[in-house]
Amino acid sequence: MALFSSPGARREKERESLFPADSVLRIPDLTEQEFNNFCQLIRQHAGIHLTTQKKELVRARLMKIMRARSLASFQDYYRQVLEDRSGAELTLLLDAISTNQTAFWREPTHFLYLAQEILPLWSKQVRGNPRWRFWSAGCSSGEEPYTLVMVLLDALSGYDLSGVKIHASDISTEMLAHAQRGVYPITRVEPLSPEWRRRFFQKGVNRWEGFVRVKREVRAMVQFFRLNFMDPFSFNEEFDLIFCRNVMIYFEKPTQAELINKFYKCLRPGGYLFIGHSESLCSTNHRFIYVKPTIYRK
Repeated sequence: MALFSSPGARREKERESLFPADSVLRIPDLTEQEFNNFCQLIRQHAGIHLTTQKKELVRARLMKIMRARSLASFQDYYRQVLEDRSGAELTLLLDAISTNQTAFWREPTHFLYLAQEILPLWSKQVRGNPRWRFWSAGCSSGEEPYTLVMVLLDALSGYDLSGVKIHASDISTEMLAHAQRGVYPITRVEPLSPEWRRRFFQKGVNRWEGFVRVKREVRAMVQFFRLNFMDPFSFNEEFDLIFCRNVMIYFEKPTQAELINKFYKCLRPGGYLFIGHSESLCSTNHRFIYVKPTIYRK
């Protein structure tokens, strides 16, 4: 029984076949000018600020694409990105450069505060079934929004949560495809309690042995979509809570300030913003009310 077989999984294998471990194609060194050209392009379209310390990382990730394209120089690839009017090459470039590090139950104090402080208060105020809107901004491969769903289902087990929606966005189409499948190595769920692992995941069998998949009822509560933080936000509803953790560290201060202001505008009054433990709003002009480290309220 191929429990998790899907077109997405097949496409991932096809994609991997484009990137052989060894290649006879020799890629030259990435010059300072070429590195600067890519840095400017990435900052312009994604807001990501790359320092000179990231040069080898950029070179290694671009080499994979160039080998797949049989391109002999970084200049040729840069020109191809600029000349592609469809935007597909630019999307692939941003996918390659984006750093995607996440985990289930990552920075647990945030989830505990949500379960122990916010949800009990909100549940007392709600009339009828809750219709909250959460946003995992920079969701990577999906562990964060799925953890949010599990917290909700566990803390409010007696409530009808069919009207609650977790929106989850990322700039990387590759990560979004991974997140939508909801399939992870079994080692990824080790931070979760045995009860949650039984309740919210199903084990793979045969070729999927050693993997788990997020159960359908959890996946159904998450809506994934691609979003570049540099683009305008055009949401139809205000959010009750936004998680944007360990994302702004890749942006320069002016970009951070602009993004924080955009988050403020799309939160409802009384809504919360959670940022990463390596981040702070202290040096940024903003209108949020400080609640506790890395937690702010509108």
